[in-house]
Amino acid sequence: MPKRPPAILLLLALFTVTASAALPFTNLKDAYGKYWSIGCAIPNGKLSPAELAVLDANFTNVTPEGIMKPLPIEPEENRYTFAGADAFVAFAQAHGLKVNGHALVWHESCPDWFFLDGGKPAGRDLVLKRMIDHVTTEASHFRGKVFSWDVVNEALDNGPGYLRPNNWRKSIGPDYVAQAFRAAQAADPQAELYYNDYNIENPVKREKAIRLIRELKAQHLRIDGIGIQGHWQLDKIPYADIDAAITAFHNEGVNVMITELDIDMVPRKAAGADVTAKETAQDDPLANGCPQELLARQADQYAKLFALFLRHKNEISRVTFWGLDDARSWLNNWPRMRTNYPLLWDRQARPKPALAAVLNIADESGGGL
Repeated sequence: MPKRPPAILLLLALFTVTASAALPFTNLKDAYGKYWSIGCAIPNGKLSPAELAVLDANFTNVTPEGIMKPLPIEPEENRYTFAGADAFVAFAQAHGLKVNGHALVWHESCPDWFFLDGGKPAGRDLVLKRMIDHVTTEASHFRGKVFSWDVVNEALDNGPGYLRPNNWRKSIGPDYVAQAFRAAQAADPQAELYYNDYNIENPVKREKAIRLIRELKAQHLRIDGIGIQGHWQLDKIPYADIDAAITAFHNEGVNVMITELDIDMVPRKAAGADVTAKETAQDDPLANGCPQELLARQADQYAKLFALFLRHKNEISRVTFWGLDDARSWLNNWPRMRTNYPLLWDRQARPKPALAAVLNIADESGGGL
C-alpha cells in the first residue's frame, strides 16, 4: 500500500474521532446552506428510513434522476404520463424540499417518435412543433411546483464542433436550443431556466458554453444559470479548470451550479458523463469493499473541491450530488456494471470520511484548507 500523505492521515483521524470530538457542523445544510442550496438526485421517494434521515438532515432541494425526462413523460405523442413525476414532487413538498426539474430536452431518454413521420424522418416544422408542445405541456403542468428547470441538457459537442449532432439538431437545426428556452420561458415565467452539461469546465468546451449563453441573451431569451455537472474521477479532478470556469460563467451574468457531483472510485476511460461511452470490461475491483486508503484520498479531494467552492461562495448558487448514497449511484452501472463508492454516504447510508472532510472546512468565515 502506498504511503499516505499527511493530509490524508489527518482526515482519517478526523473521521474516526467524530463521535467524541464534534465537527464544526453536523450536516451539509447547516454547513453550506448560508452560501448556496445543497441538493441531491434521487430516483423517487421510495427511500429507506436511513436514507430519509440523511435526506431530511442534509439537503434543501432534490433533482429527479430520470422521471421528468422526455421518454417517461411522453412515451407516445400526446400521451403524457405524469404520475411518477407528480409523486416525486409531492414527496419533495412533504419533506420541505425544492425541486429542480430535469430535463425538458435531452437527446437521450427521448422516444424516437419525436423524429419520425410515418416511418420516415420528420421535417423541421413537425419536430419543432412536437418539442415546443412537450416543453410547454410539461413546464405548464409543474408551474408553481418546480423551482427551476434544466431546459436543455448536454447539447454541446464533445469534439471540434459547436453543437452535438443529435436528432434535435439534425431535425430542427441549431436553433432548437433557443426554441426550447423560449417555450420554457413562456410556459413557466417564474421558474429559473438552466443549461446543464458535463466537461464544460474544460477550456475548449467552456468557450462553447459561453457562446451559447451569449447567443441566447442576444435573442432576448432568459438563461438564469449554467450547470457544471461535476462527474469527476479520483485523482483526476481538474481543480484549476473548475476554478476558471466558475469565474468565467459568473462573468457572463448567470448563476453557476455544480449539478451532478460525484467522484468515481473505479478507473474508467471516458471523462464526463457520455452515457453512450460503454465499456466491456468485466472486472469489479471494489466488489469486496473500498479500501481505507481510497476513501481517504476521496475525502481529501472532496475537501479540496469544497474549499474551492467556498472561495466562490458569492458566485455559486447550488451544489447537487448525483445520488444520495453509494448504493444508489448511477456509477454502479456506467460505463459498465461495477461496485462504486462515489458519494458522501456508503452503501448502507452511513457517513464516510469524505463527509467529515467536507463538513470540517465549512467554518463560519467560509475559509478553506
